[in-house]
Amino acid sequence: MSLGVALETRVGVYPAIEASNFVGALKDKVAFVTGAGRGIGRSIALALAQSGAHVALLSRTKSQLEEVAEIIRTKLDRKALVFAVDAMDERAVADAFAQTEKELGKLDIVVPNAASSFWRPFAYLDLDEWWKVMEMNVKAPLFLTQLAIKSMRERNEGTVIAISSAAGIRNTPGMSAYCTSKTALNRAIACLQLELDAEGKSGIQLFAVHPGGVKTQMALDFSNIHEDMNKMIPGITDRIKNFIHGMSNPPELCAQTCVYLASGKAHELRGRFINSERDIESMTEQADIVKKENLYDMGIRELGGDNKSVGEMVNKIKLRGKE
Repeated sequence: MSLGVALETRVGVYPAIEASNFVGALKDKVAFVTGAGRGIGRSIALALAQSGAHVALLSRTKSQLEEVAEIIRTKLDRKALVFAVDAMDERAVADAFAQTEKELGKLDIVVPNAASSFWRPFAYLDLDEWWKVMEMNVKAPLFLTQLAIKSMRERNEGTVIAISSAAGIRNTPGMSAYCTSKTALNRAIACLQLELDAEGKSGIQLFAVHPGGVKTQMALDFSNIHEDMNKMIPGITDRIKNFIHGMSNPPELCAQTCVYLASGKAHELRGRFINSERDIESMTEQADIVKKENLYDMGIRELGGDNKSVGEMVNKIKLRGKE
């Protein structure tokens, strides 16, 4: 049974997602991006604006947001709102969401991007420390996603792009909190898409996106690599730092992938895990295979290759809805 053609690895912006292909593609759409002051979130906000969207920017540091907003307003001739709030502050996020819809119109594109992480073996940490990562990386983006879905349901239209990570599909010692949180986010996005499709709300598309290996400020904050890691694997902290220094994907790779997704070009891939380092155009062209074989979803591989039991249960009770 063919699983399609392997996707080409991409290390930077490539022809299918170049900004020149999307001039005006998101004209007057309204976007909301968290963690928008720097790194990946900043690049996503600018890319959406460059494609025509008005953008609400949210993060904790107002000065960074104001700089991004100035570029959007003066160089890209789009509207920008600034909300200097913590993504974990649900009341503040809800107020920012409501104010955005009041001033700019109903939201079309929502990008929960803010996240946190650290490296430390589970046996050496306080569980509250571990759980804070879950709240930041799961509860906060799902709170925003729920706000978005409630708004978008009225129109049966809109896009939510949750910035996830390949860590969510890999087992990494010392990163149990981060890996678990991203796994949960990936699964939640898939389940929520099934719910929308089952209700005939498939005009709303959700994606979980791995941004690639980007040297963000969070990644380069080596204070997040606890010395306890060396108790587990001697010398591992230096190897982790070398690995991070070797990451080479620009944030624009993820940003332009998000524009591609928001444009509707990959609608048939909704609910899936999208890896920005893989050619999204080729993946879109093979959407029929992706859906038939349930690729880019998470599952347990069983002996003998029998992975049908859960899928058959879902189909029997008709939880998938109409495609």
